Amino acid sequence: MTDIIDTADPLTRTYLPAQLIDRESEQETLSEAFAADTETRLQHIHIYGPRGTGKTHLVKQFLTTFPSTVTTCYVSGRPHDTQYKVLERLLQQLTGERVGTGHHVSGLQRRIEQTLTLETVIVLDEVDFLLLNDGDDLLYFLTRLENTAVITVSANHRSLESELDARTYSSFQPQVLTLNPCTPSQVEQILSERARRALEPQSVERTALSRIASTTPNIAICLSWLRVAAEATDDAVTRDVVDEVQYTGYAEYVSELLDEFTPHHRRLYETIELLEQNESETSLSGTVYDTYRERCSDTDVRPLSERRTSDFLTHLELLGLIEADYHYGGRKGKTREIRLVDWNSDNPSEEE
Repeated sequence: MTDIIDTADPLTRTYLPAQLIDRESEQETLSEAFAADTETRLQHIHIYGPRGTGKTHLVKQFLTTFPSTVTTCYVSGRPHDTQYKVLERLLQQLTGERVGTGHHVSGLQRRIEQTLTLETVIVLDEVDFLLLNDGDDLLYFLTRLENTAVITVSANHRSLESELDARTYSSFQPQVLTLNPCTPSQVEQILSERARRALEPQSVERTALSRIASTTPNIAICLSWLRVAAEATDDAVTRDVVDEVQYTGYAEYVSELLDEFTPHHRRLYETIELLEQNESETSLSGTVYDTYRERCSDTDVRPLSERRTSDFLTHLELLGLIEADYHYGGRKGKTREIRLVDWNSDNPSEEE
């Protein structure tokens, strides 16, 4: 801990501020959808927004607004990426008991039905990871429960219609709420408020915040960058300090994301980094796999199968850490060209 950091929590992506900046219209949309005087008290909702737009903060804060007569549950599809894991997590939140493994999905579903006696709102954050497995079946089950609303959250799909079976989407039929990326001025305002809560007074120069805010609209990256900058100085966070730790800040963001996944996810990401450092702008998935196997061999680690590696590359893609162009047939066969995301080139202008 450095001298200028008073409390680091407000500079973490898991910190939930009491007030969200410039999200009033989105908050109002959610409130209206669940207003007591509406014809349909509980509506299904799909929330979309690029990574780092504050979707999780928005929905978690929204859950706190319900009275005790409404049951609320929140589950992230990152660690809970199958129907079984979600049902197990829901039962734990509803009953306080750990279910464990070895049960049949239908048995867990029956227990859910028996437990839900009040109006219930269930949030499935990071739903994209669920949809890689049996999330479609899960959504079909949840959306057919009485007095239950499902809110899905995605950083990759503006609509889930093409991702779901027709019967599931017919049961779901969500209202869609889209979060646009923050403008640089909004990002700077958010960073300024977080710095005020986390750091000693007058320990951050405005030009430093402007530099971060003008580089990326992803708030989570910005917070990691600012926190690393604060840890790197005993005096003040200046523009020069921010420039010096720019890529360290992003590396910290990546590390935090991958902490929720396996060491093989991290090893695959580092493999792609290594290939790019060797002046290869993109790498075919086969090259990534071969290099990954070599790195595993060098450290006496058993590598994943090629199929499992392909799944893990998809996870990195959903996390917004890599981009891929898919090829089916032709000279390159069935493969994909992979590259790291250029994270500091997509900030919208003030006019957008």
